[in-house]
Amino acid sequence: MYIAAIGFAERVELFWDIGRLNISRDGYNTWDSICVNNAVPIPPVHVTQGDVLVLNVRNSLDVPTAVHAHGIYHNYTDYYDGAEMVTECGIPPGENFTYIIDTTTQAGDLWIHGHVHSQLTDGFRTPFIIHEKVKPTTYDKDEVLYFEDWNERTFEDM
Repeated sequence: MYIAAIGFAERVELFWDIGRLNISRDGYNTWDSICVNNAVPIPPVHVTQGDVLVLNVRNSLDVPTAVHAHGIYHNYTDYYDGAEMVTECGIPPGENFTYIIDTTTQAGDLWIHGHVHSQLTDGFRTPFIIHEKVKPTTYDKDEVLYFEDWNERTFEDM
């Protein structure tokens, strides 16, 4: 959902319910994966430079979680960095937290991932693309390809 804000930037608001889903990636075996809104893989997040990403998170896991936007400069907003027990305590099970990420000074291909007990190894990861307002060159198409490595066991079981 996109909500217009003052000026040329937009307020991009997402609602994420983080939970678990038993999935089959190879047609034979099943894995217990972390999902967002019952989706695996988690859909990429796209914004335009200058937008404000408002990420409303509900933790439906049975353990704490935190969301880290890898590569974002959190100047004076360290509390949105998502590094559990460093900049925040994490989101307790059954609780909500809203991250506000300003993209005014950044553009590029980054990623968002879980930052508690290596939850990213259980599927909690997705591309975070901040498109430049002014493209430095012309091209026909811009594709995002991301690959995942899956283990048959969860992080806790390893």
